[in-house]
Amino acid sequence: MSNQTLKKVRIGWDVGGAHIKYCVESDLSKIIWYDLIDYEFWRDYKGFRDIIKSINKIYHNKNIRIQNYFTMSAEMCDCFDDRNVGVEYIVKEIVRSKCESYIFTRNGFMKSDNINTQEFKNIASHNWYASATYISDYYQNVIAVDFGSTTCDFLIIKKGKIINKRTSDFSGMETRELLYTGCSRTPIYTHLNEINYNNKKFKMIPEQFSSMSDVYIILNKLKPNDIYSRVLDGSDNTKLNAYKRVSRSFGFDFNKNKLSLIYNLCKKIYNNQIKLIENEIKYHKNHHFKNMHDIKIIGLGLGHNTISHICKKNKMKYENISKILNMEIKYGSSMTKLFPAFVMCRLPL
Repeated sequence: MSNQTLKKVRIGWDVGGAHIKYCVESDLSKIIWYDLIDYEFWRDYKGFRDIIKSINKIYHNKNIRIQNYFTMSAEMCDCFDDRNVGVEYIVKEIVRSKCESYIFTRNGFMKSDNINTQEFKNIASHNWYASATYISDYYQNVIAVDFGSTTCDFLIIKKGKIINKRTSDFSGMETRELLYTGCSRTPIYTHLNEINYNNKKFKMIPEQFSSMSDVYIILNKLKPNDIYSRVLDGSDNTKLNAYKRVSRSFGFDFNKNKLSLIYNLCKKIYNNQIKLIENEIKYHKNHHFKNMHDIKIIGLGLGHNTISHICKKNKMKYENISKILNMEIKYGSSMTKLFPAFVMCRLPL
């Protein structure tokens, strides 16, 4: 039986440094499964090929053709000498998996065994570009903010065209199209050294004691089971343990008398972070869409509800991406936290 007559399964992959996300689509263009694997690439990069093979094996059948579509950012991991080395390793492991695979580049998909070194710069950390490409088919003038566990990306679509200037993380930060702040993995001391509260200074210890996931859990912005990153002290991810971790960052032990204090310190940390994001949204809105009143803001990623909150606070037009995602699968809005993997299933070859 030829490949043309086989039923197809398309697996979209977003290979990150701390998580591997994948989404599975049937030949009826319906999402049938999606998942997120807690996988610290820099610790166990040699196991990546086995993950590809194990997921493909689930859907293996002589009557089913399985196609894999990859985008990545794991090439940034410090287990590689540089980004080109990272891209080369990841692509070679994809080829060695012996699964039919295609790699997303800035110029579209390429067969994994046809990738040359000249394409590495168009592959490295281009998951944001994949998302922007998909969104540009649906919206004319938007700023999509992908607020994930580690970073915050600003995808700028004007008149249906992607107008971002970034080509790397370096240029992304330079053009204010990328913020290295997330709602999970970012240490809480990243943007503040001390907090003034009740006429007292609380200094933060610059150690990996607590992260923004603890802040979001304490403030009820996220639930413990929303967090897919490993907690810094290796304990169970409960609200009580989140309080303990934040206490440690300020140099005191947790007790119930400090609940209100810790909660209010977390509010200060949270407000500081959303102010950073808010400033960047306003910058891009004024810089790229001056005197245009139909601009919408789209929230993506684990922290999409925070983007909605920022828009409500500033009376900006907010568009919920679940309008698209709920057409694909019941409760599809939960796919927003693995949006690039979903997009890998949707972009044409």
